[in-house]
Amino acid sequence: MLPFVHGTCQAVPQDLTCIDILKALDFNRVSDTKWALLMSLFPKAAIFIGCLVGVALVSVDAGIANAKDMFIGALIEASGPMSEMGPSVEKAAKLAVSVSNIAAKEAGLDLSVYLVSADSQGNPQAAVSAARTLVDKGVSCILGPATTPESIAVLNGVTLQRRITLWPQASSTRLRAVEDGGTIFRTLAPDDLQSKALVRAIETYVGARKRVAILFRNEPYGDALSRTFRSDWEASGGTIVSSIAFDPTQQAFDSEAAQLFDENPDAYVVIDYPDTYARLGAALVRSGKFDPNKLFVADALSFARVPKSIPARAINGAYGVAGGSPRGTPAYRLFNELWRQAGGAEAGSYAANVFDAGILCVLSAIEAGATDPELIRQKVREVTREGARQFTLETLAEAVKDAAAGRPIDYIGVSGAFRFAPNGDPTSGLYDIFQYRNGEQVTVRQIDVR
Repeated sequence: MLPFVHGTCQAVPQDLTCIDILKALDFNRVSDTKWALLMSLFPKAAIFIGCLVGVALVSVDAGIANAKDMFIGALIEASGPMSEMGPSVEKAAKLAVSVSNIAAKEAGLDLSVYLVSADSQGNPQAAVSAARTLVDKGVSCILGPATTPESIAVLNGVTLQRRITLWPQASSTRLRAVEDGGTIFRTLAPDDLQSKALVRAIETYVGARKRVAILFRNEPYGDALSRTFRSDWEASGGTIVSSIAFDPTQQAFDSEAAQLFDENPDAYVVIDYPDTYARLGAALVRSGKFDPNKLFVADALSFARVPKSIPARAINGAYGVAGGSPRGTPAYRLFNELWRQAGGAEAGSYAANVFDAGILCVLSAIEAGATDPELIRQKVREVTREGARQFTLETLAEAVKDAAAGRPIDYIGVSGAFRFAPNGDPTSGLYDIFQYRNGEQVTVRQIDVR
């Protein structure tokens, strides 16, 4: 097991407060208000962390090298087609690291977690290069990337051979057409569940057994989701009047936009990324036939606020689906408050899922008693074991204690419980059905899909 810290508070200078010490150590730049909130989360943290930081200060001065460091990697879409989601994902990863450190210290563990991030650029080659940079820095697991081509490239080029767990935000079922050696876990539901959520959304807001057209980007995410949706919609008694692929690298989309309305569909599903939809959406508006209230989009076009690049008339009134979190739970409220206190980016649709992935990486390392990637991989199911004692964000320090003692636990995430199928995918998914109103995403309903 990871060694517990031994020490006394005598090492802490008497004229420094805990917050002063944490700031001096650059402990994720915890603000005074956020510190107060964390104290309510971990009531004994002030005592433990005062002692632990004092020990840390002495260890640095004395050159003692017995501290356990863990590095979590994050492949962030800081640039490229998914860059709108980058800030939210990075903030979620940082928050997971910050909360994990507080919980570990409160539990008395000699463990410090650090985040190392790199820009995957929405490009497979760039993602592999970024992943190698993270591995060179000693990461034990990797959060991201956001797209399926990037995820497959990183798996084949880096993580599979090194047995590093990958926690992508990519939801395409194509990710399961490759052999991952049990290294890929997803805290968000795969697209075969998202497809069913789209069916439910259209049936609710347009009607069952309607005539639907599909317009999708011709790459793994768009192709796989469009095929699955077509099958699910037809199985529900509906009709697909057209299924139109487009090359995301082309400059104009007027021809594809016109085709979408050829059969006068009752609704249309568009599967695209934000950067492309800025041009595709403009083409839809120019057609003169576009009704945003008939438009349904998939999760890649889910964002708290509509980017300025997308014409308002191309999105306001549209519906969509994206992974959701159980609302009203104490953990959900606490996560939102921590997010608000941290400032910066607004929470994207999968912020809680990214946060939970980071927590699961840390808990798996503690359960393994090591930061070795292969040992962590073997313990993911031990920290999400159905029937074991349950823990949430509110009781994270207690979860750390049980995991450190080698006891199986069941971490119930902000985004829900994790019941991983043999392939590492969730067996169910909670989805938000949302509508864009005045440039903002408004959740109008939540559905559980299995």
